[in-house]
Amino acid sequence: MKAKIIHVLCEGQTEQGFVEEVLRPYLQAQGVAGVKSILITTNKKKNARGGMLSYAQAVTDLELLRKMKMDGEYERHVFTTMFDLYALPDDFPGYEAAKAIGEPYARVAALETAFAEAINDSRFIPYIQLHEFEALLFCGIDYLAKRYPGCEKRCEQLKKDLEKTSNPELINNSPETAPSKRIIKAIEGDKKQHYNYNKPATGKDVTKSVGMDELRARCSHFNEWIEKLIDC
Repeated sequence: MKAKIIHVLCEGQTEQGFVEEVLRPYLQAQGVAGVKSILITTNKKKNARGGMLSYAQAVTDLELLRKMKMDGEYERHVFTTMFDLYALPDDFPGYEAAKAIGEPYARVAALETAFAEAINDSRFIPYIQLHEFEALLFCGIDYLAKRYPGCEKRCEQLKKDLEKTSNPELINNSPETAPSKRIIKAIEGDKKQHYNYNKPATGKDVTKSVGMDELRARCSHFNEWIEKLIDC
């Protein structure tokens, strides 16, 4: 059997940290030979990476990866993404049609299907996080509060926010109420008189504390992605 190597194109440093320190060891324990993260290129001339601004940036990196990593006698390569639905660039395939779909799971599924059709490579498994990476942190609000002592009371509001949906992946995605916006408000306070929220470090630390099994159990779209990566 050929060794399976998974390449994850990440939208930002937070996703990359998660892939490197949480996803990689988990998938390797499931028999995946290797997991490699790649931070999306946003300005090739300046060698700037992270913070996707357009679909074209994703395509450019994916095409380069697919050309560089061809299957061989002893290994095969799988390509995937970790992008947020929140603030997804509007030039993505199927974007306008997906906007008309009210149910979030159906909307993200439509976008991923259009993305896969546009790339047209059987080795490619698209993944778009509902609604953004920080939804996963809502699985570990107590760990978040421990990381920022003194913010426990404000983190109680995050628990109330979660109770309204009982589903971290359905936390609202508006500019004021997206998961990351709620977390930043809880950690920094209204006037930023407390901590400066460290998004990449907190992302990997909290998800590592929660554990992949709990993340999979509470986030069904995320779980579907992990299943595909294991079974492909």
